[in-house]
Amino acid sequence: MTRPIAVIGTPGRVPASFRRDTAGAFAEVGHNTGNLAFQHAVWSLLEEEKIPFGFDFDPAVVKERARLVCVPAANFLYSGFDLGGLADRLAATELPLMVLGLGAQAMKDIAEVKLQPGTERLLRLFAERCACIAVRGRHTAAVLERHGVTNFEVLGCPSNFINPDPRLGAGIVERWRGGSRAHLGFAPTFYGYNAAFEGALHASLGAALVEIVAQDPLHAVALARGDRSATVTQWLEAKAGYLSALPPEEQARAVALLRTYFDAEAWMESYRRLDGVIGSRIHGVNLAWQAGRAAMVVSYDLRTAELAETMGIPLVQAKGLDATAALRVMDEAVESCAVRYDAQRTTLARRFAAALEAHGVRPAAQLRALAETAPAAPAPAASTPRGWGFLELYNRNRVAGWIACSENSPPQVRILLDGRDLGLAHIGSRRDDVAAHAWSFSLDVPKEALARPVMRVEAVLAATGAQLTNSPVVTSFAEEDARKVLQGRDGFLFLQNDTNGVLDQIQGRRRLTPAELDAWEGFLIELDALAVARGAEAFYLVAPNKECVFANRLPEGIAVSEQRPVRQIEALVQRLGLRATRLVYPLQALARAAAHPAYPRGDSHWSDYGAMLALAELEALRGFGADTPPDEAFRTEYRNADLLSKLGGVCVEPQPVLRRSFAAKLVGDNGVVNTGRRRDWRSDAPREAGRLLMAHDSFGEWLIPALASRFAAATTVWSASVERRLVEEVAPTVLLFERAERFLTTPARLA
Repeated sequence: MTRPIAVIGTPGRVPASFRRDTAGAFAEVGHNTGNLAFQHAVWSLLEEEKIPFGFDFDPAVVKERARLVCVPAANFLYSGFDLGGLADRLAATELPLMVLGLGAQAMKDIAEVKLQPGTERLLRLFAERCACIAVRGRHTAAVLERHGVTNFEVLGCPSNFINPDPRLGAGIVERWRGGSRAHLGFAPTFYGYNAAFEGALHASLGAALVEIVAQDPLHAVALARGDRSATVTQWLEAKAGYLSALPPEEQARAVALLRTYFDAEAWMESYRRLDGVIGSRIHGVNLAWQAGRAAMVVSYDLRTAELAETMGIPLVQAKGLDATAALRVMDEAVESCAVRYDAQRTTLARRFAAALEAHGVRPAAQLRALAETAPAAPAPAASTPRGWGFLELYNRNRVAGWIACSENSPPQVRILLDGRDLGLAHIGSRRDDVAAHAWSFSLDVPKEALARPVMRVEAVLAATGAQLTNSPVVTSFAEEDARKVLQGRDGFLFLQNDTNGVLDQIQGRRRLTPAELDAWEGFLIELDALAVARGAEAFYLVAPNKECVFANRLPEGIAVSEQRPVRQIEALVQRLGLRATRLVYPLQALARAAAHPAYPRGDSHWSDYGAMLALAELEALRGFGADTPPDEAFRTEYRNADLLSKLGGVCVEPQPVLRRSFAAKLVGDNGVVNTGRRRDWRSDAPREAGRLLMAHDSFGEWLIPALASRFAAATTVWSASVERRLVEEVAPTVLLFERAERFLTTPARLA
């Protein structure tokens, strides 16, 4: 007789919870009632005899009674957890494991996830004893890859399959369109750092708000159960996030609306009386969706974003959301999900069932049926007004552009500067040159907002937070900007008076000193030795100065010399006879460009076309013989031009833009602007395609999407140097340094 499966956690409910004290019941579900969602899902999706065990299980008992241990996982991969005890108990069972829904917990970047020794040991155990680890999303997948774990598949959360209706998404959107909005639920975190946007969302729901779900922390759950003890009252007064900030009468009303659940099915049954649910709790929102009600996740971190993204449920970012238009945003999010959710879930169900079978576990009939169903498309939506626009001017005095709409009513535009909300733009005169219903917009920049010389400008639709075209853009707001622009022939603009002295460099007046050449020699020898020792390739790609590519467009009296720094480095490389390191300087390829401009007239950087020419030169050296995309692969778009923007007028010009989409997906970003920014990428390229570690400057931004898609994994760092510890961490098969020619007077280094 086949022994049953041991399932760690509850079966989706706490029996007789009405007789349990809150702390005990809360601990049993894993200190967040949202865990009931995936625990219930796992219990219902396995067509096997199952035995529930708490997290403090006795390994000997589990070993004796079960043939396999199923772990419905939450965000185990978190810097604040040391799960060594769980690792030891699971190891002691000596049984195979099946881990479902493993997640990583981070706010902005997977680099935040630094596993404690016990948790790292647990992850190794998962890798050894699981046929395939089911993970929540691409960010978690990147964390596993960083730790050398490769037997995983991105499948979202098991709770996505609770409702077996193959037309779940289509039915939700058809019910929501034009339906009631009189009974709405809210699923907040009650965290202090989310108080601003959660308070605004609470206020925006007004009298329609009839339920506030408490999943965590313990005091919120206790308050929802009627606990008015001193500790709970103190929490409400000072530590309950947005609740603490509410006026007394409104706070009393909010407390009366609090609900908590210790049974996933009862939770969903209660949601049936609502029209929709919005909130920052992923499971509090998803259970509404599974109950057949409209819902939207307002994400404030990577864990909620990756899970909603993988499952395909409505998602909006908290940052930049206009809470006063939350329901309009929800309308759009629910509508857009309808066209993809059911098909996406069917595909996930098929893969999830296969993951169970890989462990010798039979999927339940409802999961098998969902995996085999071809969902019907939802009924077409009635047309709704659509807004779009373009950010075309930004300087120390003014931000401006145009806004258009499918109806004769201008949408509101909100302007942000480095994340600071400057307010709504003034809607001006009609722009009949753009569309039938189009208007100009502008906003004067207050002097106190000019906090830094380089800042990020955003123009967004006030109702939805959606970015206009050419937004966001990072640009200079320095007072002396106009002095840095040299007017060339035929409307070409070049750099002058810059800190690197580019005009002195190209004319041979600023050459590398003996000390600088010695530093370059030391770096190149060290880089080459590192590459040889690791069996890797190394490249140093120099992005040519625009002044050298378009030497014939320079003003009269300025001539490009062959006695400039890049030529000195070329001679040095030739003399050193490096074994694994090659220098790439695609000047001739860019100068010969004819189909499209390699550099825009008003920008100091290369265009998409120029970047692809440089990439083709690099790939040819790697032996891949890559060709530049054909002329028809590029379309013309108005894009930011950095030199043009320094002159105070319109900041955009037509540029060739590559039509191609790339396979690389961003899985980690430390959020630093420019120098110091680290990003991690994954693509669907086979593992033998290798790993890229790239140090770059602004020119690299044009290369990264295409380059990262050529490798199974890539890490890019905006820096002139690379730390050896990063080389050890990434273990690259290709090391690439990209540097603008004008920066070569500062030798690169390995730190």
